[in-house]
Amino acid sequence: MAQGQSGNGRRNSALSAIDRAFSRIEDFATLFASAFIFILMLFVVCEVIGRYVFNRPIPGAIDWIEVYMAIFAFLPAAYAQRLGVHVRMELVVAKMRGRLLWATECFAVCIGVVYCLIIIDKSWEHFLRSVIEGDSTIDVQLQTWPGKLVVPVALTLLCIRLVIQVWGYGRLALNPDNVPQAVPIIMDAAEHARAEIEEVIGRGSNDPPDPSGSGAKA
Repeated sequence: MAQGQSGNGRRNSALSAIDRAFSRIEDFATLFASAFIFILMLFVVCEVIGRYVFNRPIPGAIDWIEVYMAIFAFLPAAYAQRLGVHVRMELVVAKMRGRLLWATECFAVCIGVVYCLIIIDKSWEHFLRSVIEGDSTIDVQLQTWPGKLVVPVALTLLCIRLVIQVWGYGRLALNPDNVPQAVPIIMDAAEHARAEIEEVIGRGSNDPPDPSGSGAKA
């Protein structure tokens, strides 16, 4: 899939501006999660060297990994939703066109918003309980609340992205002739490969949009 971009045609400037602004937050969260993966990789290397070379393992290494792995497991969720790279079942949706496609996508994203709101509430309660009760790991008594705080924060970012996409899909459902904005576009294998090639060679951002490829062939 590819993300719908602003181009020639009827545009919603407010939606485009909000999408661009929030994309920066998603990019920062994903970059932070990526950097943490690198740091965690170095941590594991030091643990292995210390354990098997110097016979001095890092105390509570497993505890540290278990608590903080939520950073890279959850923070990039909104980024993945924006690009449409999460796991999807498109056997039926890929056959849809026009208003039916956008209405179906909008309905599915609305369900995602409701689900996220429920999980945010429960994960926040879980975080507060860990703070109040002083929840910690068994081995080195490491506080678990930082890792548990990541979950509601990441899901809040995801929920905001879903709301933006509800807006984007909703305007397309009302008028399929609008230019897709702030929503991922379904592409077949050939289109996806062509988009990746253009991204690598630096095209796409400078070329005018291709009207034939807009809106998932809507």
